[in-house]
Amino acid sequence: MITAIIPAHNEGSRVGRAVAALRRQTRPPERVLVMSDASTDRTVEAALLAGAEVLLTVDNAHRTSGALNQALATVRLCPQDLVLAVDPAAELPPLFLESAVAALADRNVGAVAAPPALVRGGAVLIRWCALADVHAAYGHYYDEDPVLGHARLATELGAVGWQLAVPGAPAPASPAALPGEAGRARPAVVGPAVVGVAS
Repeated sequence: MITAIIPAHNEGSRVGRAVAALRRQTRPPERVLVMSDASTDRTVEAALLAGAEVLLTVDNAHRTSGALNQALATVRLCPQDLVLAVDPAAELPPLFLESAVAALADRNVGAVAAPPALVRGGAVLIRWCALADVHAAYGHYYDEDPVLGHARLATELGAVGWQLAVPGAPAPASPAALPGEAGRARPAVVGPAVVGVAS
């Protein structure tokens, strides 16, 4: 099961489009949650109108990361479930989730990020068990540092033994790369002791 979580603060003008883009996926999420973070505009109404469930943050001082942490602490998930954390500005291309799920066929890959050139705002599909490993090691799902918090997810996933794939991003050159393969458009994978391409 895929649960999509959209953290949103005063995103009434965009959140409906983000939810609609999730519904248009060739492999849509079973559940779409909008985590409204002290919104004073029509975020809640727009999310409900688009068919999403809405949760409200409580005393959140950590913006996006704090909203994601509160949502993840609230929802009930099974170890095999997947979580899509998606920015309200992101309108995912229809094949994103299908290709991300395919990349997770590699059991070492714990998360699949949308290439920044493809998706404004960002999106990442994460195994719930990988997030649980991060939480067990660090006491949070998303680091709440105001500058680097969201970006630390890849590092923390790697530290607990998971890799992050980025479909469509050029693979970094590595000693294991075959001649002519560096830079090919296959999923780049970065992990605790591995830099290479997803097979």
